[in-house]
Parts: sequence; structure tokens; C-alpha cells
Amino acid sequence: MKFADVFLLPNLITLSRFFLSLYLFFNYSTEDLTSYVLILIIAVIGLSDSLDGIVARKFNLVSKLGIILDPFTDRVVFIILLIWLSSLIPINLIYAVLIREFLVLLGSIYVLKTGSKINVSKKGKFGTVALFVLLCLFVLNTTISLPFLDQLAFVVIIFYFYVAIEYLYNLIYKSG
Repeated sequence: MKFADVFLLPNLITLSRFFLSLYLFFNYSTEDLTSYVLILIIAVIGLSDSLDGIVARKFNLVSKLGIILDPFTDRVVFIILLIWLSSLIPINLIYAVLIREFLVLLGSIYVLKTGSKINVSKKGKFGTVALFVLLCLFVLNTTISLPFLDQLAFVVIIFYFYVAIEYLYNLIYKSG
């Protein structure tokens, strides 16, 4: 890894997401902001989660630092976001996502130790987008009652777990 890799655009996007999330978490509560501003923040975090990878691949700016930094930041930022929004979303959803993130962390450690190659699946990207949309809907639910939200949350969490289990299965059984 080279120190100069920190200044590659995809890594700057990743680091910006990380530090912005920390800043928001430590300086604001969800009550300080309107639901629409919260939704905008969640959307920007979600978009930047995808943007760094798109920029890295499109402009051939993939780096060893980015390969480690991006998934680490994704996990940390998502956990920070869940804790920050915890007054607006059901605690069972938070626990479910934390368990899933732990499973993915185990897979990431395995990848780092074995040097396995991981391909990001379209299902995984869709699951992440669905979860960000779900968080936005829970925030919106504080303003407009959404009666279907619990059922939708159940479906999204089941899918999110399915993707994690498929990822772990492919990692362990198909790479060895």
C-alpha cells in the first residue's frame, strides 16, 4: 500500500463518508434535524457507498488501500447510522442488521487471511440499496404513517440475510 493512495478520488469519497458520519453522530441528534434532512443525509451516505466503487472501476483507480478501506468504512458507517437513527427504527431491525454485519465481517476476515477474491454481487448491491431505502422510510414514517413498513422491513431483512449467507457459502465452499 502506498500513502499516495489516500488521495485517489474513490478513497477520498470513502474517507469523506466516514468522517462525515462521525461528525454527524457526535454533533447532532436526529431530533436536531427534520425528517427530510435526515432522508437526504441517508441518501447521500448511500449514494457515496456506491459512488466510490463506481469511480474506482470506471477510472481504473482501484488500490489495495481502497480494497480494505471501502468495506471497512461501509460496515462502520452503517453501524454508526443505525445507532444514530435508533430512536426512529425498531430495535429488532438494528439487532438483525448488526448480526448480519458480523457475519459479513467474518467473511471479510477470511478473505484477508486467505487472499480470496470477492466479487460484489448485484443481489448484495440491491440488498444494501433496499436497506438504505428502508431506513429512509422509517424516518419518513415519523411524518407520514406508513402502515406496510413492518412487513417491508421483514422482507428486506430476510433478503439481506440471504445475500450474506450466500456470500459466506460461496466464499467458503466455492473458493476452497
